[in-house]
Amino acid sequence: MKDLPRAVFITGTDTGVGKTAVTAALAALLRKKGLVTGIIKPFQTGTELEGLCDAEFIYSFLGEDYILSEISPCRLQAPLSPYRAAAIEGISIPLEDIIEHTRDYISRNDVTLIEGAGGICVPITRDYMMADLAIDLEAPMVIVTRPGLGTLNHTALSLEYARKRAARVLGVVINGFPKPADVASATNPAVLRDVFSVNILGVVPFFKGLCVEEGHSSGLSRAGEQCFSPLFGGTFSADDFLEEVLEKTRL
Repeated sequence: MKDLPRAVFITGTDTGVGKTAVTAALAALLRKKGLVTGIIKPFQTGTELEGLCDAEFIYSFLGEDYILSEISPCRLQAPLSPYRAAAIEGISIPLEDIIEHTRDYISRNDVTLIEGAGGICVPITRDYMMADLAIDLEAPMVIVTRPGLGTLNHTALSLEYARKRAARVLGVVINGFPKPADVASATNPAVLRDVFSVNILGVVPFFKGLCVEEGHSSGLSRAGEQCFSPLFGGTFSADDFLEEVLEKTRL
């Protein structure tokens, strides 16, 4: 894991793609490997909704106590972009304070997983996007993406936007991979790698009953070394995975 950055920004192709579940599973693996691993979500919206928020779910999954203001410093009520949620509440987002808080948090860990809100083009302020936050925190991105139909377009647009903003992308993690795999899910990973030149850093299977808001982690604890690449201390091989999934679907 010598090439693992000090901070990794976990984003997704859109909201609800599974960033929180992937972040939780990845944090558990990194801690198992002996790394002091911090998890922070600088901007959390939707706090008016019932149930656990993302950072709360992750620390509950890890079985650790937490100080909410430390791991989730900017909390907004409406389930919208931080920019719009703050406007509805009539408050101004203390952007520099949040950035400084996050930098300080990063400095206290071997590695820190920073979970974004929504995708990388979600506005934090009128002219400051999630991608800008990743850049300012010097945190290369991992993009969480879906396996099935629609994921090629969503992932390609996310990659293109990141590259135009000069944000570094480590690769993608495919979340919710079905078993057995449908044709789209079986073939999309190879297209992502071969057409869009992105590293596949892991594949997390579909876990029935997994629900962040209700605190149900289902089988997420089984998403261990086999789900993530050696960059994170795992054993996942994109080549082996692609060969196996295509063979199983006889494609």
